[in-house]
Amino acid sequence: MSVSAATATGPCRMIDPSTCSDAKQLVRANGFVQALSHFSGDAKASYFSTNRTLSSQALSAFGGTAEPVLVLADKRYLFSACPSRDCAGSAAAIVLNEFGQIEGVAFSSFHCETGCEDFRHLDIYMRKDGQDDAVLAALKAWGTSDGLRKTLSRPEADDGIASRMDVHLLP
Repeated sequence: MSVSAATATGPCRMIDPSTCSDAKQLVRANGFVQALSHFSGDAKASYFSTNRTLSSQALSAFGGTAEPVLVLADKRYLFSACPSRDCAGSAAAIVLNEFGQIEGVAFSSFHCETGCEDFRHLDIYMRKDGQDDAVLAALKAWGTSDGLRKTLSRPEADDGIASRMDVHLLP
């Protein structure tokens, strides 16, 4: 079930994700950038840009084309978007609980180190002490969804994606 802009009332507030209709609104909510940086710490990766922090990678995606928020069970919210420069299978998603606490972040990318790989990867980040099977399942479902697959310019880039899914645990 997705929430449309009509059901979100007032300004988007991170402490109440039900007030946000999409990731573009969420990223502008007071405290979001700080919460994302706190969640991801100093971890770096090369998903959309080479050797950048996870938070900067996610922010670059959340500034692009955003999907409507997806309301999950247990009052959780999945927000997703793709970088403005490229939606061809590159995207990020984040799951927040009803109080706006980040429970997981996922990146769909081609692992762009010195160049980008030919096959798409799904990397999921969760807290070591906050692993939740429902959050993990939601992020995997997002990462393998038909909607995300349809953005691929080469459908064969998804062949064998199950072997290119990694869960990274943050301290």
